[in-house]
Amino acid sequence: MNPKSASGSAAGSIYAKSSGSGSGASSFAASSDKAGPAKSGSRPAFIEGPMQKTLIETFNVPAHQTHRDKISDLRVAYAKYLAIQDMVQKVTLMELAETWIHKKPTLQDIVKVYMSRSGYFNRPKQYFPRIHHVPEIRKWLENKAGGPSEEEAWGDKKPTYKNLEEILDLHDPAGAKKKVKEAKGKKRKIESPPHSEEEDVKAKRKGKAKAKKAEEGNKKKAGSSKSRRDDD
Repeated sequence: MNPKSASGSAAGSIYAKSSGSGSGASSFAASSDKAGPAKSGSRPAFIEGPMQKTLIETFNVPAHQTHRDKISDLRVAYAKYLAIQDMVQKVTLMELAETWIHKKPTLQDIVKVYMSRSGYFNRPKQYFPRIHHVPEIRKWLENKAGGPSEEEAWGDKKPTYKNLEEILDLHDPAGAKKKVKEAKGKKRKIESPPHSEEEDVKAKRKGKAKAKKAEEGNKKKAGSSKSRRDDD
């Protein structure tokens, strides 16, 4: 089976659904699949490297979906997040079917087709897996016909990452606690200065000297005990 032809239509399913049944990527898929000028506030279509080019060609990723947006549009970001999950699944299925003929891409390789690594891991990866806790906002992000309006989904708040974080923490206390715990762990790691090679050597020497001293002390105790038994 030709991996390019077999997977191209499959990988595009997430976008095909958006125009018909109303996938979460509907607003993102509305643009023409032909390469054209980027919308205002976006950088031109961007290809990171050979692996990204392979993925784009294999899965027929439209050029406009690789644009880097300067202004955070949550709907676009969510559509890209869904597209990343979709591509991960398609690559996995092709590997299982032994139709993926290229080097195995990492998650970061796939992410870089759509956005920067930091852009993905700092925000979409942090928030969108928890989005099911706020169904109305999830429906708004999906941008389906008949979905809630911005006011219905967000109330008096603007659709920003900061507000999304606050809403998620309110509806998902367990996720909020986990986030705080992870942040504290990262802070401790940063605040703990790494040991230099010289310090490590000194620590090892000190440990050996301490162990040797303890061993000598044990020998002396053993000798003293034996001497008392002999005298008895």
